[in-house]
Amino acid sequence: MNIKRAFNTFLQFVYKLFAGVLTIAAIILIIGVLIAFGFNLVHNKFILYFLGAVALFLLFYVRKNYNKISEDENKNTSFQILKELFKLSLGIFLFCFIVVSIGKGKIVNTTLEETSELVSLVIDSSKVPVQKYYKSTQTWRDFNRNTHRLPFKIDYSNVETSKNNREAFRITNRFSWGPFYKYLADNDKPLVEVLAQTFFNYQKEKQMNRLEFAELIITAIQDIPYNLILHDVCKTTDVQPCYGNIHMGLHAPAEFISNLRGDCDTRTVLLFTLLSRFNYDVAILNSVEYRHSVLGLNIPARGKFKRYNNKKYYFIETTAKGCPIGYLDPQFTKIEFWNVVLTHQ
Repeated sequence: MNIKRAFNTFLQFVYKLFAGVLTIAAIILIIGVLIAFGFNLVHNKFILYFLGAVALFLLFYVRKNYNKISEDENKNTSFQILKELFKLSLGIFLFCFIVVSIGKGKIVNTTLEETSELVSLVIDSSKVPVQKYYKSTQTWRDFNRNTHRLPFKIDYSNVETSKNNREAFRITNRFSWGPFYKYLADNDKPLVEVLAQTFFNYQKEKQMNRLEFAELIITAIQDIPYNLILHDVCKTTDVQPCYGNIHMGLHAPAEFISNLRGDCDTRTVLLFTLLSRFNYDVAILNSVEYRHSVLGLNIPARGKFKRYNNKKYYFIETTAKGCPIGYLDPQFTKIEFWNVVLTHQ
């Protein structure tokens, strides 16, 4: 009889130890959730709600059962205590699994359902300060059917800076698209430098010439699925997918890298920013009649072009895969309807 009581006493001690550990773990988890909310460290807020619910459930469960198990050992069999110890062990294991998952960034990734590419919001807590960035891996074929695969990475704070800059722009009576595009490109050029360097390092690795390098960048952006971006509310008759209530009706370059949602001028501004970074003589051409924006590149090529300042800017369609330099869609072929609104040189 004394052996049984001694064994029960030992089990109760172990139970109290486990309960204390689980209580501390739950409190730590709640504090972590509050910090994540306060500093916006997790993009998917559902994850935070889930973690908070788990922590509260652990605290409630331990509080509810602690007094019952801690009563006179004669009222609890060894089997009952062992059963509760098993439940607490599962709770501790669940907590450890969640913490490890957060540390590895496995539960903060978010998939953009409207695109075919996976974009992750990565939080690297091993760095000081903590690094937070968007990352996707793009795979595409160039005009010669060669396959390329590169990471698109953009710092979270750069995206916020890009978005705030775009939303701060105010339309005046003297508004024109060229100065606005330049306003975006000048602001975002340093913000997309990581992507520019990724392309540049790949060019050196593959020993590409100037034309091949330009085609690499162009085809990478062409490959991203089209999304309509509107200043006003999307209507059911608009091209889908459509994103409305976006100030100025486009995403700035850093924003586009982070969400892969872009229509014609979202793409032309990004390409203008990247190509001008490498000193290509590049232009943006708009057409009021066609309600479209394309890129122009002054480079030895064949096909259709717009002559401007005694230079030939060959048309580049940015919204469809595989459209080579000099290609212009048959529905947009009247050159006089195209106007150069911005040039790099």
